[in-house]
Amino acid sequence: MSFLGKKWIVQNEKKELSLIEKMLENRGLNTEEEVYSFFNYSLNKLHDPFLLKDMEKAVERLKVAIEKQEKIMIFGDYDVDGTSATALIYDLLEKVGANAHYTIPDRENDGYGLKDYFIKRYADEGVNLVITVDCGTANVSEVKLANELGIDVIVTDHHDTPAILPEPYALINAKQPDCDYPNTELSGSAVAYKLVCALAPFYFDEATTAKYLYAQMGLAVLGLIADIMKLTGENRIMTNNGLKSLSEGNHPGIRAMLEEAGMKTNEITSGTVGFFLGPRINAAGRLDTAEHALEVLLGNTEKVPTLSELNTRRRSIVAEFVEEASEQIRAMESIPHVLVVSSTKWNAGTLGLIAGRMVDVFHRPCIAMQEKEDEYVASCRSLNDFDITAFLRGEAGELFTSCGGHMLAGGFSLPRENKDKVMKIIKDKAGNYIDLDNFHGTLDLECEVDSKDLNFAVSENIRKFEPFGNGNAEPTLVVRNAKILGVKPVGKSGEHLQFPVQVGDKKFQAIAFRFGEHLDKINPENNYDIAFNLEINEWQGYKKLQLRVVDLKESS
Repeated sequence: MSFLGKKWIVQNEKKELSLIEKMLENRGLNTEEEVYSFFNYSLNKLHDPFLLKDMEKAVERLKVAIEKQEKIMIFGDYDVDGTSATALIYDLLEKVGANAHYTIPDRENDGYGLKDYFIKRYADEGVNLVITVDCGTANVSEVKLANELGIDVIVTDHHDTPAILPEPYALINAKQPDCDYPNTELSGSAVAYKLVCALAPFYFDEATTAKYLYAQMGLAVLGLIADIMKLTGENRIMTNNGLKSLSEGNHPGIRAMLEEAGMKTNEITSGTVGFFLGPRINAAGRLDTAEHALEVLLGNTEKVPTLSELNTRRRSIVAEFVEEASEQIRAMESIPHVLVVSSTKWNAGTLGLIAGRMVDVFHRPCIAMQEKEDEYVASCRSLNDFDITAFLRGEAGELFTSCGGHMLAGGFSLPRENKDKVMKIIKDKAGNYIDLDNFHGTLDLECEVDSKDLNFAVSENIRKFEPFGNGNAEPTLVVRNAKILGVKPVGKSGEHLQFPVQVGDKKFQAIAFRFGEHLDKINPENNYDIAFNLEINEWQGYKKLQLRVVDLKESS
């Protein structure tokens, strides 16, 4: 096993193929037509939004609401996907003169999705139409209450559909039955963008519509990347063009966030969104209110320092909570099939980060719970092909107040009196789904390379495969029998490692983020296999190749 305890799987070992040929084959691009389609980002290839079931009904209802100045309430979510979706719809409605308002629930006090008390409040406030974004598919009773109180609801969502669906005025979710939309991997922001695409032409001329939709595509991309949707097909086209739009400066809030951090504003990649923008936007909803992030996405640059401050605080808090969770697991007699950790100290906004880190370290699905007076609130993370949301719904669905999510990520709220029952079910039933002998962290490697493959030309050709993400991962390469010449801890507390690497007759600089704890494992007398991403590090106008280490293991 490697330093990170993962099994390495090399995807392509055909020695007769070049690195780029292996990348094409690994992605199933075997014909000229397939290759052309993969690298063709024409906006004409985007699907017609009216292929989404109920889209026409939603648009006609919105046109009436706009014309009659009915009060419209957009109900969002507090993560990147939810806030970007809210910003997309609110911005358009505001521009066309609608009587539009928004609600972003509080993660700690409100939890996920619509609640009865929101619907009752909207009725008192004279709201005529509610538009949910990134939520609503599971809100059967809440939608029913809205109907009874005379409020129409348009649900825009992308989450898996439960057995019983709500009955809103319109339900826009590509995963619902009888929906012919070709792409079921839309994010909440992408669904919201599709609604914007369908509505905008009724209010702008053709040229203005095209310019507006291109500018706003950058917001849709935030949710696609942050929610780890598959960046293939239509999603790849939206992501490529959306990142270009952001890089061209079409969004003042995003530009201001990058400028404050001293980062390039004209070369925004999926990595920029995933590792820099996403965490800052999410930090608002995790520790305070997501309205800070929403205001930035709507163009209020004065809120940018607030997001940076919250993100810095988030990192410190999560580091403390992750250590507490690790101690709980290490104190267990044996590592169970599904990890369950909990604390009264943890706040709801940190649970997903805690669970995700436990999955990385212990290679087991993890449920991280916040203990409240009357209930437990949890975030769940999984790995491999274990569908943790389906498992919980199928085995214990009736015991939760709410339970939802995706295959690898979900969440629930649980009445305190049901906690022991659920824990017993998890302990007794997880073994039917997880074979520990064949359940471990894996690392997919693009292919093995040698020193001749490590040059600027190859690096530039790799970049042509961007945007990278789920379904089109950044290639993780591996070199064998490399020498680590001298290790230097870097970072405030030595949490990262930096070292030169001898690969054949060439030397390269390497950086290993969050590998500080493995410093003592590195013996300069040994050779190592190094899994890495190849990147170009630019500093003060000088460029050099760099290996961004993903994992290490001693050479056999």
